[in-house]
Amino acid sequence: MRMLRDLFHDFLEKPGKTYQRVVQIFGPIGSGKSCTAYRFGMRFEKEARARKIPLKVVHVSCKLGVDSRYALYQTVLQKVAPEIAARGYSANEMLLQLINHLRGEDEYLLLTLDDVDYLIRRSKDEKEEGGIIFDLTRLNEMFLGEYQHVVGVIFIARDASFKKLLDPSEVSTLGNVVIRLPAYTSEQLCDILRERVERAFRIAIEESIIEFVADLAAGKTYNPGDCRFALDIFLTAGLIADAEGAEEVTIEHVRKAASESFDGISSEDLMALDEHAMLTLIGAVQALRFHKTPYVSIKDVYEYYLIACEGREIQPFTYSKIRDYIKDLHFRGLLNYNPRKGISIVGASVEDLSRVLQTIERSRELEEYEEET
Repeated sequence: MRMLRDLFHDFLEKPGKTYQRVVQIFGPIGSGKSCTAYRFGMRFEKEARARKIPLKVVHVSCKLGVDSRYALYQTVLQKVAPEIAARGYSANEMLLQLINHLRGEDEYLLLTLDDVDYLIRRSKDEKEEGGIIFDLTRLNEMFLGEYQHVVGVIFIARDASFKKLLDPSEVSTLGNVVIRLPAYTSEQLCDILRERVERAFRIAIEESIIEFVADLAAGKTYNPGDCRFALDIFLTAGLIADAEGAEEVTIEHVRKAASESFDGISSEDLMALDEHAMLTLIGAVQALRFHKTPYVSIKDVYEYYLIACEGREIQPFTYSKIRDYIKDLHFRGLLNYNPRKGISIVGASVEDLSRVLQTIERSRELEEYEEET
């Protein structure tokens, strides 16, 4: 946000006496690209209004019905000068009408194109003539030697791979002003989620649950650090809690929500476990049920593993052996092991997994009985 302000601040000091700026923002899904650009645009427009500068900020999401060069310029023109957009202009004519309108009304425009990589790929696939990158980065050539009424254009994409589809001349005009947003860390996600959860839920959600969801999002194999994913987990958990008539969102609601987003735990995977792997998983489930926390320690799991062994009259393994079983269950995707925080379960709710484990145990006992008889 600060970098965007630094890039465009001189316009506020001397409107009408600056040249167009071209900025590229790259970042993975859920890294805050759109939110950053949108919030900057709102603040920039508000500050311009306070200074009585006639600035319009237009944010266009290319994935929402903007699938061609024509559709893009029509959308922008509708937002800036709707009385002109209704006429039957070509794409080139609409762009020219937009610039002439800004000049004639002495207004200014800051344009943001979100998911511009999608539009470029569509345009290249359809073999459209002309290109939006070439058009929008060379507006200064329409009126050589004059200051621009398009203050700047911000292009947002996941990465720079779309540039491979552009002509060398288009790549050159994009320039080298690039803002890269890295994936959020677990700590950063916690800060964001804490604020959003406080506003969204009537009853406060435990800090440990917020940290649990942040860890899930930050630790994803594909697209780690996805804030949108974390927010969706809380939305789903809230809906589940509401459907159950619960007064607050618990860790079980979050686990159920997460099981719908992650690949679930299959009975086939559980059936493949040997006796002590199964008992270790039962120990983890029982420990989580008892403590009602997002994580439990290996010591907690081992304690409940011993109880499970005693109840079944099975000779238990050593602590170090069970620690190895826990790591193996983590690799199998049946539980999550975080060396700093402990053990958790994501692919199913603890209650559901407990019922499935009981069913598998009964079926194994029945098979053993039938073999003996």
